[in-house]
Amino acid sequence: MTGAIYARYSEGPRQTDQSIEGQVDDCRAYARNKGIDIVEIYADRHVSGKSVDGRNEFKRMMHDADQHKFDCIIVWKVDRFGRSREDIAVNKIRLKKAGVLIMYAKEAVPDGPEGILLESLLEGLAEYYSADLRQKVIRGHSESAKKGKWTAGRLPIGYKKDNDQRIILDPKAADCVRGIFRMCISGHSLKDMQQYLLECGIASRRGTVPSKSVVERILRNEKYTGKFSFRDIEIPAPIIIDRATFDEAQRHFHTGRNNAAGRAVVNYLLSGKCYCAYCGSLLVGECGTGKSGRMYHYYKCANAKRGKKCALKAIPQKKLENLVVEHTIADVLTDDLIDMLVDKIMEIQKKRQDEDPTIILKKRLEDNRKRQESLATAIENGGARVLVQRLATLEAEENELLVQISRNEIKHPIIPAELVRGWLLSFKAGDKDDPEFRKKLLHTFVSNVIVKNDSVTIFYNIEKEPNSMCSNTALLVD
Repeated sequence: MTGAIYARYSEGPRQTDQSIEGQVDDCRAYARNKGIDIVEIYADRHVSGKSVDGRNEFKRMMHDADQHKFDCIIVWKVDRFGRSREDIAVNKIRLKKAGVLIMYAKEAVPDGPEGILLESLLEGLAEYYSADLRQKVIRGHSESAKKGKWTAGRLPIGYKKDNDQRIILDPKAADCVRGIFRMCISGHSLKDMQQYLLECGIASRRGTVPSKSVVERILRNEKYTGKFSFRDIEIPAPIIIDRATFDEAQRHFHTGRNNAAGRAVVNYLLSGKCYCAYCGSLLVGECGTGKSGRMYHYYKCANAKRGKKCALKAIPQKKLENLVVEHTIADVLTDDLIDMLVDKIMEIQKKRQDEDPTIILKKRLEDNRKRQESLATAIENGGARVLVQRLATLEAEENELLVQISRNEIKHPIIPAELVRGWLLSFKAGDKDDPEFRKKLLHTFVSNVIVKNDSVTIFYNIEKEPNSMCSNTALLVD
């Protein structure tokens, strides 16, 4: 398994690069212990974690995660990844879609096991919010498209928008695109075309030669034939490359990417949660081909995969995942445990609410309104003009406090017990053969799995007693 490290420290006189070094050292030690190979380190210095704004290294890391440059991200503690629960939830959804795990070097279970369940619920709500927002954005883009306007993202090289959002030519860049197609048909190499783009003034973000993927995107993009649309709504656009030239370029253009089309991506649902009982290493995904040519998928000890001795045999993927899914449903989704989880999640929220700055803001608001009432009474009784000015100041302060309170309530929502219970019960009615349901179930309820050759011990994100996680051992039989 490959991994990346993310470290961050905020502004402040006592915050120095030593903080970054300490976080990285702890994360490296964690990676060594888990058998993870670190391929990149990202570090934001003197930057708050309240949002992603200004966290350029964080943004670079998320971009690289989308490109599948590593399998997991290790951070020192949860607050290094971010401080806004909304941002954390949305970014974790993005990582989950990219197949990238997030691990904590010094915080095995944030806010206790039930805190993970709350976090999963917040992720679900954030996912709903994102989907709802996406629908609103799509409606807006569709209305613009009907008017012949382009608002659905960046335009390809060679095009730009006028002041009315309509697509027009960027003459210099359009000539460069035509040159790329001519070079392709003439048999020039990708390297030659990369250099030509640089000579045309089209460079990478760092001012260097554009990557091969830039050339490939140009040669594959049918929009250059004037075909622009958004959700089947055609949008007028000038033609840079005629159809005959485009088709001829496709005949000459070849790339190894075409050979990889259609390959299935296998998701190992227990990645990052499965450990070898004999040596403590993570179990990683492994595949092999049988004599008949059939592909087989396994979980294998990371030490064994690196050629080191380990007693654990390779475990068939479906066999292990089916066992864990079956026992999770049977062990966790009982009426008694659901009642207990609802109570504990509400306790966590109550504790967070007590620490929420919104309470202080509401006290200030209450005090503000009392003073306004006193001033209003004084003014009615013939108070001085200065009292009127003071009342106006208090009214302005009240409006500002109301805005701050609204923002905090959005960032720190209190989820009603009925919604928490409904969310937990939804797992009871889920289809255990549905890949998305299986993934969500294991992500939410399973903390880690310890595997032996003949048995599996499953630890859940539930504490029946303080510091005692709920677990079950099941036989792993043929």
